[in-house]
Amino acid sequence: MLESKLEDVAVASDVQMAQAVQTIDTVRAVPLLPSYRPYRWAFANDLLDIVDRVTGGRAGVFQRFCTYVVIGGFAAVVNLVVFFLVLHISLPLDNLMRNIVASVCACEISIMANFVPNDHFTFKYLDGHSRTWAARCTRFHVTSLGGSLLTFLIQFGFSSIGHILAILSQAIALVIVLLYNFTFHHLFTYRHVKAKAAH
Repeated sequence: MLESKLEDVAVASDVQMAQAVQTIDTVRAVPLLPSYRPYRWAFANDLLDIVDRVTGGRAGVFQRFCTYVVIGGFAAVVNLVVFFLVLHISLPLDNLMRNIVASVCACEISIMANFVPNDHFTFKYLDGHSRTWAARCTRFHVTSLGGSLLTFLIQFGFSSIGHILAILSQAIALVIVLLYNFTFHHLFTYRHVKAKAAH
């Protein structure tokens, strides 16, 4: 009787082992989904597949960062052009006040030049995009205003203390603040929306 019980256990464990192997084979056969949104271009998707493998599934963040940099580059050009134009308008202001007015104008116009395309392309598939347009725009402004204040402080420090040209100081500051803005847009602007508790 003991031998028959042991035989049943052995048969049962063989069956369980075969089921486990079959499950593993099934899992291996299912292709892993990429962490990024595929493009129409095969070469770009091949590159993102490599990034996915190397980074352990972070190609989606890499893709968003590249898109953010391209759009941010455009917004930085807008920022520099507005800053230059306002700085050189003949206003009855001293250099400090003219610098502040130019920075504020460049800040607001470049924030909108940054928000509209980033909201549509870069962060479109994140959970926080389900908020209203006004809520996303407000949150984008909060993050960007923090970045703009940091940009102003860096630019002002380089131009006033370091005696570097104001336009060059502005360009340096924009590059430094790029990572701050991208990170805080992920952590705050488009952060996961908590589900409301059921009543």
